[in-house]
Amino acid sequence: MSKTQFLKKWRTAKSGLPLFALSTTFMLCGCMDKYYDCVRQGTLTLRTGAVVSLTTGSGNDTEAACSPDGSQIAFQRERKGDIDIMALDLKSGDVAALVAGPGHACYPAWTPAGGLLYSYGNRSQTARQSEVAGSDKGFGLRILKNGSTQVLTQGWWRDYTPSVSTDGTTVYYTSTRTNTGNNSSLWKLPLADGAKATCLLYMDSRNEGGVQPSLSSDGRVLLWSELNGFYDNWRLCAALSDDPSNSVYLTPADMSAYAPRWSPDGRLISFTGFRKGDPGWRIYLMEPRSGAMIPLDTGTGNARAPAWSPDGSNIVYEDNSSGSYKLYKIRVKYTLTPSVEQAEKTLHPSRVEGHLTIKGEKSLWVDRDGKENAGKHPAGIKNINQVPGTSPVLMDVSSGLNYGVETFYVKVKFRLDRLEKDTRIAAVGQYEGNSRAWQVFVRPTGFVLFSSRDASGRFIGVSSEAPLRSGQIVTVMAVRDATGMLRMWVDGVLQANKATGADFDYVKPVKIGLGVQYDGKMPLNGRVFEFETGRGWAPGVNPPLQRQDLFKEVSP
Repeated sequence: MSKTQFLKKWRTAKSGLPLFALSTTFMLCGCMDKYYDCVRQGTLTLRTGAVVSLTTGSGNDTEAACSPDGSQIAFQRERKGDIDIMALDLKSGDVAALVAGPGHACYPAWTPAGGLLYSYGNRSQTARQSEVAGSDKGFGLRILKNGSTQVLTQGWWRDYTPSVSTDGTTVYYTSTRTNTGNNSSLWKLPLADGAKATCLLYMDSRNEGGVQPSLSSDGRVLLWSELNGFYDNWRLCAALSDDPSNSVYLTPADMSAYAPRWSPDGRLISFTGFRKGDPGWRIYLMEPRSGAMIPLDTGTGNARAPAWSPDGSNIVYEDNSSGSYKLYKIRVKYTLTPSVEQAEKTLHPSRVEGHLTIKGEKSLWVDRDGKENAGKHPAGIKNINQVPGTSPVLMDVSSGLNYGVETFYVKVKFRLDRLEKDTRIAAVGQYEGNSRAWQVFVRPTGFVLFSSRDASGRFIGVSSEAPLRSGQIVTVMAVRDATGMLRMWVDGVLQANKATGADFDYVKPVKIGLGVQYDGKMPLNGRVFEFETGRGWAPGVNPPLQRQDLFKEVSP
């Protein structure tokens, strides 16, 4: 069958013919051994075969997971407001219930030994009502093996999107446990009697979260999807499994990406993605070191949640071309060619451009050449903390902080005496044309934030993982790097929250405000002890990981 004939049959099928009959035709005529498309991008060359329908009927069939022996596909089926887990036998085409009845059973994942992990909940209360009552009304993890079910986690929170390490010892999952909002963090649980769950990456600020963790076959790299702020897209992240806070974005800021899964050989990542110009959600394949990625041609519907067959020859996914989400599979074959490694951009060497010095009752701005410039207390709030020579103070700066779009850092040590009902400033940089070009500040909730700007002047910010306490002395070090990414350390600990797109061009510095902003407003109810800012990464701080640190160079 030619590609033209295939497309004609596919359009006919979408107009009303049973899709399962179409898939049978493909298998009988041997089209599963043929490839219709060949696409190359960077190090990755991809060939794909015919699209094959796997399920039919009413309702939505989603979240496919292929069994270790390749004989069946577990998936969640939603009909009439109820979600059950079903199994499709690939040889006979029969579909049978694995977990059914009252409540929702969802997000199936297989263990290497053939057990089935899933998330289950039968909530009749709100999460808050369940928490107060101490009832098990959330979504917890369960495992079905040898005909019996074992409860792994339970509580009023939600545990979901599980995946199992290739050695079968540990489940990685998403949870709202210990989070104060409706966001989520990454957790793991050893599959051993009496084992306790631990949080891998805590994400508890507004408009952020981490979901769908997946461990590489060698156990070295953890992969997940992450949202980091109101303006950000869902993006794929990767990190060494023993240090998830030091992570690398794998997908660009202008692309939405989630549901990542490793290929069986560990060389590719499949995921759900959307870029400008796409007809809808699409299945993408990515070579993680180079970032080369290619979308699968699955038609004009939304294609989501890819799952690899055990031998890596097929990808199963969900698609709504028929009007509701059904399962399909597509044959894939890829080759990788080594890329010409690009020389990494040399980081600007670390250099302190200016710092605060207190002499008697004077706050002095000292630039990199040792020149001193006395600071001034804003009118009306002089000596608000009754501490001579310290914040709040404004210091004139005319040179040295013209960082442009390159890497720079700010470091401030301060004490918070009391939270206020509005935002308060610890440190702020005023530049010509922008009075709050960057700032370290404290929210009424106690969380510390660092914000910079994008080229249009819009705020981009990152937050601490936990709020400050009254009377706490804290050192905050924040970096805007040359890629536009923001990171923050609190008392030497890298915070999980990060953001991209902060590509503001810092040209003409005007003032530094400590404990107050440029106009005397937002005074900190506390005291600033130390401050410095400079180019590059602060002395003693290692730059974050790069793709090359995580992934090996591809081989043919």
